[in-house]
Amino acid sequence: MSTDKHLDGKVALITGASRGIGAAIARGLAANGIHVILIARTIGALEEIDDEITISGGSSTLVPLDLLDFPA
Repeated sequence: MSTDKHLDGKVALITGASRGIGAAIARGLAANGIHVILIARTIGALEEIDDEITISGGSSTLVPLDLLDFPA
């Protein structure tokens, strides 16, 4: 993991983190020492990204959540 020292200790919240652009952003930020909070609807896909981040030396928190699932 190649970390950027001025990013160490920072936290990023990423929605749509289970695939596509969200997953790529999560991997990139985690590779630079940022703790990423991963939000998506499916826990299985989040766990896969979490495993990749952990293996590469990064850290993340998983939040399975549908942002549209709130009472009106």
